[in-house]
Amino acid sequence: MKEKFRSRKVWTSILITLMVAASAVAKDKDPGVLTLQGEIMDSQCAYNVHSTSRSHESMTEKGVFGRDARSCTLHCAKEMAGVFVLIVKTEVYRLEDQDQAEQFAGHKVKVSATLDTKTHTLHVLKMEDEQ
Repeated sequence: MKEKFRSRKVWTSILITLMVAASAVAKDKDPGVLTLQGEIMDSQCAYNVHSTSRSHESMTEKGVFGRDARSCTLHCAKEMAGVFVLIVKTEVYRLEDQDQAEQFAGHKVKVSATLDTKTHTLHVLKMEDEQ
């Protein structure tokens, strides 16, 4: 009888230890944080305001707003009343921190962020060049 009690006590201790460890791991990984890969672009090109292809190519080929993605993005965001956005495939996300986005204008990036679903705006926690 004592052996069964001791065995049950050991298994209970192991189970409690595993549950505590699992909850600690779960706290480290926030389910609200998204990791996205895309390009920092201006809203003008992203929404086809001046572009015909949701890209900078049609503008840079003509030499209209710059010679590459970066110069086109900077021109349209600063001179054409655009804002910096993150484009991921066909999805366009607003970026809360425009100063940080400007540093990566025209770059392909990896972003960790939370999403405000009402405004479709990303609160960026980390942004880095895509490798």
